[in-house]
Formats: sequence, structure tokens, C-alpha cells
Amino acid sequence: MVYSPEMVALLQQLRSRIFAEFGTRIRLADPELLTTLGGLGKKSRDPFTRKTVVEIMKLGGLPFELEQSTKSSTPAVKKNLDQIEIMYRGSKVLRDKAQSSAAAAAEDGVTAGSTGQRQSRQMYRGQVVYK
Repeated sequence: MVYSPEMVALLQQLRSRIFAEFGTRIRLADPELLTTLGGLGKKSRDPFTRKTVVEIMKLGGLPFELEQSTKSSTPAVKKNLDQIEIMYRGSKVLRDKAQSSAAAAAEDGVTAGSTGQRQSRQMYRGQVVYK
């Protein structure tokens, strides 16, 4: 297939991204390049790669659509009203509101009957550091 200059420029942008994500090298001499690229575009989690694959397919004159919802490897979790979502080591975790407030009070050293002075605390690598 003869590629237009716009397609070649977009394919050059995708080369390193596709190799980094899938370990597949893009070669312009490959006769099945567009079909391979279409399959990889549907599997990709990178929004730039997905958008660029759609543009390349439009320029090539091939009908191509991505699925609207991407499937993730983790199962979907419904949020309840009594849960909050926090970030822990780069991933989102759901915690009960009552559990998190009780744990925070216990870590601060504040209990229901204590009148001691509160110390400021800071979290470092998941551990409480008192100042």
C-alpha cells in the first residue's frame, strides 16, 4: 500500500508508543500493517495511541471504530454512599467513612476520653510520622 505523507508522519509518532506498550515493531513494508495497527489500537490503553490509530484508519479509507468503554483488568466496584475513595500508593481504594475516621482518631492518639494535646502527624510511605 502507498501511504500518504500524513499517514507516514502519524505512523512515525506511533512507533515508539506501540513498541513500548506491546513490544511490536511497526514496519511500513508490512502488508498487514493497517489491520495489525487496528487490533493494537483497540487493545491500547494510551489515549494518544487510540486517537492516532483512528486518524490513520480514516486517512487509509478503512472503516474503523473503537469501543466506547474500555475494559480494565480490575473488576468494576460500585461506590456506596458510606464509602470514600482515597489514593493509596497510586491506586484508588474504597474505604468506609466510619472506619477511616476511627482509624485517623486512633493514629492521632485522640480517644473519646483523652484530653491530651494533639500532635501534628504526617504520612510517609504508609507510616505515621509524628512531629
